[in-house]
Amino acid sequence: MKEEANLILRRCRGLPLAIATIGGLLANRPKTSREWMNLGDHLGSELEYDRDIMRVITSSYDGLPYHLKTCFLYLSIFPENYEIRCTRLLRRWMAEGYIAKPRDMTIEEVGRRHYKELINRSMIQPSKKVRASMAVERCRVHGVVLQIILSKSVEENQLFIMDNHCNEAPQSKIRHLVVTRRKKSENMSSINLSLIRSLTVFGECPLSLITPKLRLLRVLDLEDTIGLENDDLKHVGELRHLRYLGLRGTNISALPSSLQNLVCLETLDVQDTKVTWFPHGITKLENLRYLVGGINFAKDLVEKMGKKNATKGNNNCSKTLADFVCGCYGGYKEQSQCLCSGCTCEFSVRAPERIEKLRNLLVLGVLHIAQGSEVARNLGKLTNLRRLGVDLEADGGAWMELCSSISRLVHLERLEVRSESLEFLKDTSKDKSPPKHLTSLRLCGRLGNLPSWMSSLNDLSKVKLLRTQLKQEEIRVLGKLGNLTLLGLWEDSFMEESLCFSNGTFKKLKLLYIEGLKNLKTIQIEDGTLTVLENLRVRKCLQLHDGEKGFSGVVFLRNLNELALTSCGEKPELEKALQLQIVGLANRPTLITGKSIVLRSAPSLRHFLPMEADCA
Repeated sequence: MKEEANLILRRCRGLPLAIATIGGLLANRPKTSREWMNLGDHLGSELEYDRDIMRVITSSYDGLPYHLKTCFLYLSIFPENYEIRCTRLLRRWMAEGYIAKPRDMTIEEVGRRHYKELINRSMIQPSKKVRASMAVERCRVHGVVLQIILSKSVEENQLFIMDNHCNEAPQSKIRHLVVTRRKKSENMSSINLSLIRSLTVFGECPLSLITPKLRLLRVLDLEDTIGLENDDLKHVGELRHLRYLGLRGTNISALPSSLQNLVCLETLDVQDTKVTWFPHGITKLENLRYLVGGINFAKDLVEKMGKKNATKGNNNCSKTLADFVCGCYGGYKEQSQCLCSGCTCEFSVRAPERIEKLRNLLVLGVLHIAQGSEVARNLGKLTNLRRLGVDLEADGGAWMELCSSISRLVHLERLEVRSESLEFLKDTSKDKSPPKHLTSLRLCGRLGNLPSWMSSLNDLSKVKLLRTQLKQEEIRVLGKLGNLTLLGLWEDSFMEESLCFSNGTFKKLKLLYIEGLKNLKTIQIEDGTLTVLENLRVRKCLQLHDGEKGFSGVVFLRNLNELALTSCGEKPELEKALQLQIVGLANRPTLITGKSIVLRSAPSLRHFLPMEADCA
């Protein structure tokens, strides 16, 4: 088959997009010379112009199974070079009914299989930013590919895009409407909305957009929409067929009580909004599978905690960690809007009572559990949960109830716990240990020593810690986790002056993030540890020694691709020492400092490029 392969390569004329696309197509065809010869003949003449590349991509599209064609065309909704979050895409596919559930797999597993198959065929591209985190969690569509699927979607009257160049309302019976860069004051009442299945907005949210006329709407995606107000959602409860409601990253602060009418709703996403409580009637939505709110963990949470600390600095109330994480200091609110004894809970969402009625939930969080609430006890009844995030007030009884509930969630894969103190997690009782198949663990709060059950989590691949106040011995415990690939040590998660990665530990770790460790003076990496580490980032560690002792052992990181040292103050001697350490590394890694990026395209070549503002 070598001759056939060379023929195809010659016709690609070295064009990466054509090669990648054809490679993805060949990977899913029988590996016979006849099959490859037929493909070569079908490609026609040599690829010399863009139209020839488009012919190749069209051939790849034609070769897709029907179920993948539908999912692939759906990507034409998103703008060129837009980074599409995997979970957002999969949940929209499900809401549209594009994924059929077989007997032996969940619908989520089938959706992810479709997604990976499109990646493998090179029809969509994994985000470069996410490649470093070892998870294809975001993707994008190449501009040429987007042109093709966009034209096909428009030809079939499936899609209409209203942008600044659109002067006429669509006359055909479209299924998917995309509004981009429109003015808030623009009225869209002239558009026929009666048959639209999905409505997506990029940019400003026009007036009169959400109306009862959208009677067949399944997907309402307003993520990151500018200018969206609470009043714009007043008719959302009349969209009885709605299955996906995405409000992430908007400025809304409250959800309408009519939300309880959306009995078909599967996804409600209000993460990174100002929403701090769910309406009481949300427990009637028994088809809900994804209920997401609160502020995202790690960098966003740290930054917003810092801002809250600054703005509340003169407040006379006692401000504990829980105060900053939950925003739980301030005045009382009306009982109809607050279930947690006057707390504002600005970084999580207050959990409604009887949440155990939502038995189909797979993803839930971040929930604020107030003192005296029965939510901690009842979470154990949500046995289908795969992902749970909780924000717990200081309450001994609730602590124990939460641990018991978590131990009963046998399918749980990702767990996030925030509290002023996490000491309660150290309970060694068998009925209070988390499921043994956790793959991701996020902890925020005072801990000191890791729970003994941590060492039994053989599937754990990602650990992110915030304010845990660990010591060196706990780093050794983490290093023995056989499948750990990502470790984030943020904001007082480690309290000692010297951080050491000892020989024989962290054998599979690929990403290491160290940020905001105010006592840290030295980082030592021994030979035989972090043997597959690809990305190492150190940020906001101001006490690091300015010299080779400040950061030693980088020379042992033979698989390193990128090393970042930013926002650590003036460290000229340390930066020089790091440059010398990476000279001999085979991968010629990139060194990012507060002032420059050092790119090594050859052992003796250095290029200094200006840093982006957010890297300083």
